[in-house]
Amino acid sequence: MKRGVWARSARVIGLTAAVMLGAADAAADAITGDLFYTRNTGTPNINTVSYSYDGATTFTLGTPTPITTTPGADGITGNPQNSNLLIVGNGSNNISTVNVSTGAVTTISSPVASFHLEVPTANVVLTAGIPGSLARHDILGDGSLSGGTVIALSGTDTTVTQIITTPSGFFYTNSGPGGTGSFGTLGFNTGNPETATSATTSSLLTSLPAAHGGTYDPFTNTIIIMGEEHITQLDLAGTILADITVPGSIFDQGTVDGLGHLFAASNTGTLSFIDYSASGLIDGSSFLATVFLASNLDD
Repeated sequence: MKRGVWARSARVIGLTAAVMLGAADAAADAITGDLFYTRNTGTPNINTVSYSYDGATTFTLGTPTPITTTPGADGITGNPQNSNLLIVGNGSNNISTVNVSTGAVTTISSPVASFHLEVPTANVVLTAGIPGSLARHDILGDGSLSGGTVIALSGTDTTVTQIITTPSGFFYTNSGPGGTGSFGTLGFNTGNPETATSATTSSLLTSLPAAHGGTYDPFTNTIIIMGEEHITQLDLAGTILADITVPGSIFDQGTVDGLGHLFAASNTGTLSFIDYSASGLIDGSSFLATVFLASNLDD
């Protein structure tokens, strides 16, 4: 589950037809929906914005709507137990739950500096630095969070940035704020992030510009990572399938909608949207639009 810019309730015109006809026809579908995003400085730091794509040549954003301000804001995702958001505090150790409707904020402290987060199951959230130590917090039935447990790291890298959950297991990135770092697999000692107390990293690629934020894409069964000016697509063996460069960007985090569309946030304030539904590859017969969203844009 996604972890940076977060998309909710994408409303797809002709979704049933797209599913039945396959990826080649999905590019003809228009979509609208909502994005939730964070800003690393300034208030409010939690906001939402609508988006619209005509399925061919035009991607637009609506007027941003403020939600609330949390004590630090970086990674963002939905809470699987309810309609709230989960926010980590830009290194402040804070993890907040945000009621989207009321703006109410509840904050707890993590045992690690919190910049990125991942929700691998409905019952746990993982958080880490850039790069840093890894911790897990239980997500209780009412959506609240428990106190955290540090997951000791060993292997190729003893710090991580982003955890990525896939049907074939867990992957990680290790890099500083601007990107360029390692990408590899992560194995939990219990096989389950809900109960793990340690994990082992095994690097597959190093000095990779895009190895910062990342997400699993169910549409293509691939991993898409982003950092510096790069967005890179890999298969589940860690082989690079495609890479694009968006000059002037400093990509941090992004999300997919499961229909062949990617939303990637840059710390320069821009949002890049890619429609790769026709080819399945981000550098294939894709549509790319980069538009300004907000100053101090983070995830």
